[in-house]
Amino acid sequence: MARHLRRSLWLSAILFCTLLSAAQPPAPSSAPSSGSTNPRHFDAGQLGTRVALGPVWLFSLHDNPAFAWPAFDDSGWQILSTGKPLLPVDLRDSHYAWYRLHAHITPMTRDIAVEVESIEGSYELYVNGIRIGTNGNMSGPPEFSQGYLTAYDIPGRAITHNGDLVIAIRIALNRTGPQGLGTTTPLQTDSIFLASRGEVRRDASYEGSHQIAPSLMLCGLTLVVGFVALALYLAMRSRVEYLAIAISLLVNSLQMALIVWSHLHGFPAQVSLLQTLALSTESVALVEFVRLILHLRPSRWLLALEICLFLGYFSPNLGALGLLSPVPNFIGYFLPVLIVLTLLPVLLLRGLLRGNRDTYVVLPVIAVISVANYWNALGAFTAVFHLPLDIPALPHLLIGSYEIDFWTTWYAIYCVTMLLFLVLRTIGIVHERARAAGELEAARTVQQVLIPEEIPLIPGFALESVYRPAGEVGGDFFQILPIKHGGVLLVIGDVSGKGMPAAMTVSLLVGTFRTLAHYTQNPGEILAAMNTRMLARSHGGFTTCLVLRADRDGTLTVANAGHLAPYLAGKELPLENGLPLGLSATTSYSESTFHLAPGQQLTLVTDGVVEARDKTGALFGFERTAGLSLQPAETIAHAAQAFGQEDDITALTLMATAPRQPALA
Repeated sequence: MARHLRRSLWLSAILFCTLLSAAQPPAPSSAPSSGSTNPRHFDAGQLGTRVALGPVWLFSLHDNPAFAWPAFDDSGWQILSTGKPLLPVDLRDSHYAWYRLHAHITPMTRDIAVEVESIEGSYELYVNGIRIGTNGNMSGPPEFSQGYLTAYDIPGRAITHNGDLVIAIRIALNRTGPQGLGTTTPLQTDSIFLASRGEVRRDASYEGSHQIAPSLMLCGLTLVVGFVALALYLAMRSRVEYLAIAISLLVNSLQMALIVWSHLHGFPAQVSLLQTLALSTESVALVEFVRLILHLRPSRWLLALEICLFLGYFSPNLGALGLLSPVPNFIGYFLPVLIVLTLLPVLLLRGLLRGNRDTYVVLPVIAVISVANYWNALGAFTAVFHLPLDIPALPHLLIGSYEIDFWTTWYAIYCVTMLLFLVLRTIGIVHERARAAGELEAARTVQQVLIPEEIPLIPGFALESVYRPAGEVGGDFFQILPIKHGGVLLVIGDVSGKGMPAAMTVSLLVGTFRTLAHYTQNPGEILAAMNTRMLARSHGGFTTCLVLRADRDGTLTVANAGHLAPYLAGKELPLENGLPLGLSATTSYSESTFHLAPGQQLTLVTDGVVEARDKTGALFGFERTAGLSLQPAETIAHAAQAFGQEDDITALTLMATAPRQPALA
């Protein structure tokens, strides 16, 4: 066990470190010019290819239409690097931000465009005071984000004869930010480009498809695995863990679809709320999935934690409305997430040490997700509390020309892991069911041998029997044996439990009864011997049992071990009861004697008759049983079964058919 544990932990560590070290960000699509660090004198030169503008821009949190004009004096503006997050303490009451950059291109350059990518917030784009493009609602809800590439042509009238360009961007701030803490990063690094129109048409299409392709593929993968889990749940309704993982994967697929949609159409407030709902539902479903595979009972503290986790994901939405300041927002969002992502690996590790095989597959992938979330929390913590630490973002992979971020990569691994879990668990369930079916068939075969198919003919008596098991294999049994000098020896009983263990106990008792019948016909002695045998072999089970001997002259001798008393001529016989078999080695079984007159009927039943229950919960009861005890065995069993069978039903009747002669000495 320890060897398997070490192997799983090492595998997780190696895989995570590989992603962190081997995956390097791709090189930018174009090299910045020599003047790229001066926002007032940016020299783009001859545009033979795309040129990234920046990385530093002039920045202001005031709002004035004059900021778009090239002649405006921006000498007092702040110089700000792209990719720098702004905190609410910086934003104050500002709802808009302006970025300006003074660029120079080769004079008489024409047919150029501005490419825009990765802007948080709605925006308007100006070149030399002329608005050339806009995206999002500048006066509506601010929760908008563009993560896809688009291009805006610069009209010829906006280009001066000396090649000077003033590029201005007015942004309606999106305060939710990438980590939902009330922060915002309006311009990402390398998010604004100058390019010739020929380059734009080719690159915009190429870059756009490559940006959404990984998310689109992940959306399809999670959708397929989610539907597989849902189909397995519909086939096996008792496996609720399949439903939990199906919900988690399907809402994750919805989240991926929303990311693809936002790449194409922006990120309005409605999409943000729907994505938050999907993310919170996915996380709660994952917690339930882990609880179910570990066979943990629902508890109040776990329910409270799931509620806090669900509501915590909405903290960024509250922060965007100004209802939460950064610190409460940070606590409300990350605290329940980090508690859960600490708890899940601990619970899975404990399950692994206790021999739960499902955790071998699930633990490594969830452990890496937990570490990655702690890394994100550390970065957010340094931003909220202004700590002088530079926490790099999680790396991304570059596979060919496709750029895939860490979470897309790891969620793909997560989906494959869950598919592997579903396959292995389903194979285990199939094997378990096949083994149970084999045991059930063996138990059914044993029971068919032990329950008499035909009743022997006993001179002077008419006997009937009916046996109706409640399931595939029941726990009731009876035997009818003729004895010397006329008469009959009967045994009827009910074994605790069902299935193969009950069938084996019945086999033991019936074999003991048949063996003892060769040596004694005294019911009390037979019950005592059966009790001794069961104590040695039952391993804690018990059996109610009644042994009765009917002599030729109508004398009835009965010993009872906790079974229902027989009915004679419609009345319950007053018997002395002993403890059921298998409970005490010191129990003795007294014998009671009665007389069966010609034409009278003796009826024996198991508790499946008395304890039959209708839809309202009412019991069939002793009164109904006594009233039917004069009827044939088939009528009694049918009435109890129609009333509402819940346990095995056995009815046995014995009637004297002729005047009795004295028994031979």
